[in-house]
Amino acid sequence: PILKNKQNMPEADLKILGDQADLTQRTYLFRDEDHTLGNSLRHVLMNNKDTEFCGYSVPHPSESLVNIRLQTTGKPADEVMEEGLTDLANICDSIKTQLMAKDATPEWPRAT
Repeated sequence: PILKNKQNMPEADLKILGDQADLTQRTYLFRDEDHTLGNSLRHVLMNNKDTEFCGYSVPHPSESLVNIRLQTTGKPADEVMEEGLTDLANICDSIKTQLMAKDATPEWPRAT
């Protein structure tokens, strides 16, 4: 699991905020990230059937921090976040594969 595997994500790069008693809602603080991760992950999580609400914020433009708030329909938020991070990684891998494929390289017309 990405959230528990400190080899993939050092503890300093992820902090879980808020009440630990309610497993269906969490706020995750990602360090060294920006709108690219925030909006992409929010989009993927909102397409998950177990997500009730997901939003993100960047507290200040000069700080590389992203807060992602996740509320689920009953499934533990950490599990839904794991699924979202895995789905986003798979999407990125698929796009990379398509871009690296020979057929995906367009023949650009030369300027005359």
